[in-house]
Amino acid sequence: MTKTIYCDFDGTVTKKDAVNTFFEQFALPSWVESEKLWREGKITSRENALIQVGLVREITEKELGDFINSVEIDDYFPEFYRYLKENGIKLVILSDGFDLFIEKTLERLNIKDVEFFANHVFLENNKLKIEFPHFNPSCDIGAGMCKCSKVREKDFIYIGDGVSDLCAAKKAKKLFASKSLLKYCEQKEIPCIPFENFRDIIEFIKAE
Repeated sequence: MTKTIYCDFDGTVTKKDAVNTFFEQFALPSWVESEKLWREGKITSRENALIQVGLVREITEKELGDFINSVEIDDYFPEFYRYLKENGIKLVILSDGFDLFIEKTLERLNIKDVEFFANHVFLENNKLKIEFPHFNPSCDIGAGMCKCSKVREKDFIYIGDGVSDLCAAKKAKKLFASKSLLKYCEQKEIPCIPFENFRDIIEFIKAE
C-alpha cells in the first residue's frame, strides 16, 4: 500500500475554493479579471495571487477569522484523515492557496499532525500580505507554491481538482481527480480515478 498521499486543499478538502470565495467577499471586483488572465495562461499563478491580494480591502483580524471559520469542508474528510492515521498512511496537503486558511481549518478539526505547504499570508495594518516561501522558478506551471517540488516519493497518491495540481498529478502513481482536473485528464488521456468526495477515496483504498 502507498505510504504517502498528497492532497490539494481549495475545492478538494473544502467544498468550495476558499481563496476565491474570500476574494468574492473582500476584494475589488477586478480580481475576476486577473483570474481570467491566469486561466488563459497570460499571467502566472504567482502573478495572479499578487494582483488579487493587492485588491483586497482593509480587513480586521476578526473578519478574517470569521471567514476562515465559515469555510465548509468535505463531509468525509475527517473520516478520511482518521482512516489514514489508523493505517499508517501519511497525508500531506499541497496548496497554491493560503497557509493561514489551512492552518486554522485543521485546528478547527483538531487535526494537528498533517504537514502542509502553501503561500504565506498575514495581516499587516489590516491589509492582507502574501509571501511565496515555496516558490520554484522552474515550476512547470509558474505556481506560487510548486507542488511537484514538495513530493519526495516515486510511488505516491495524489488528490486534486484544478490547474494548480497538474505538475504533481502527472507524476502520481495513482491520481484521484475531480472538477477541472478531471476534465483535463480526460482530454489528455491521463489515467485518473474520478471522485465526488473523500468517502469515494476511502472505499477505493480499502478495496486495494
